[in-house]
Amino acid sequence: MYTFRKATEEEMSCLEKNGFSKLCSVYGLDCTDEKFALFFGKLITLFGEPYSTTDDYEDMYSYWVVAEDGQNKIYLEVYHGASGAAVGGKPFGISRKQEKIYTQAAGELIAFIESAEPSDYEWEGIYEDIPVNVKYAIKDGKAFIEYEYPAESEEDYE
Repeated sequence: MYTFRKATEEEMSCLEKNGFSKLCSVYGLDCTDEKFALFFGKLITLFGEPYSTTDDYEDMYSYWVVAEDGQNKIYLEVYHGASGAAVGGKPFGISRKQEKIYTQAAGELIAFIESAEPSDYEWEGIYEDIPVNVKYAIKDGKAFIEYEYPAESEEDYE
């Protein structure tokens, strides 16, 4: 069983120098914008403001979380990328045994996040692939999602 905390500034400066890969998507094929919006609100509840945010849907936020179980200290990145909410942090070139430890910690972290109540927030950005302006908001535990197509491309989507 792991405990989780937000990485310190000192830990963050070391992490930025390493290469990491994705471990898992949070929702896999069962992804929806409502779930993504709620997940971000739950992260805010548990870990405060993210390490970074942008107005790019494919790089919405990033948190570095430390998972500890008394024997292992594992650094995991929780982020919203091109495939939605995901967990990464597995260093390149680790053994299968080590990878299992990271995968277990990532699974426990997702369960921990899912058990939280979401905080209210509002995020606005753009999903460049379509393109569409996106707004995610949580108010009183409920997700609100809005899409707005840029005026010059509205006719392309009618």
